Amino acid sequence: MMESMCFASRCDARAHRTAVRGWLLWLVAASIALAPVYASAQNAPKQLRGKIITSDKPIDIPSAKGFEKKLRKQDRKKFRCDPEGKWVIYFVAFFNRPLPIEQMGVVVLDAKKEPVAVANVSGQKGQRTLASQIVVDTTESPGKPHVLQVFYAKGDKPIVLAKKTILLLK
Repeated sequence: MMESMCFASRCDARAHRTAVRGWLLWLVAASIALAPVYASAQNAPKQLRGKIITSDKPIDIPSAKGFEKKLRKQDRKKFRCDPEGKWVIYFVAFFNRPLPIEQMGVVVLDAKKEPVAVANVSGQKGQRTLASQIVVDTTESPGKPHVLQVFYAKGDKPIVLAKKTILLLK
């Protein structure tokens, strides 16, 4: 009787190990399948470093083939306010250097260099891109150039990672 219990527990342990190995193998396969999209964004062409791709719709991040061309097709500079009087700006920022800390900021500055929208974003050291959105509720200077910036703080000084001039239209 005792022998059969030990045998059963060994079988259960083997089945458990086999199931765990199966899950680990599945996770490795999934990460390999998803890696090219992440890698293509993290290793963006030099022409995109320090730049921001913006759109009034969520941005589709393409795979490696034709990456830059497909992103630039979605790029917009002019934004119209929505029925609620707000501007929603979707963007993908390509940093000119890796993020050295775990926090960054996103800001939209008006023509007077005053912030009209600000967001704090968590990141990872070494991060080189950010895909997100920001909402501008109001601005005193519609129709004039605004600047969208992604930055991190070094002491009291903001260090700009990427920026773009945009127009907010009524």
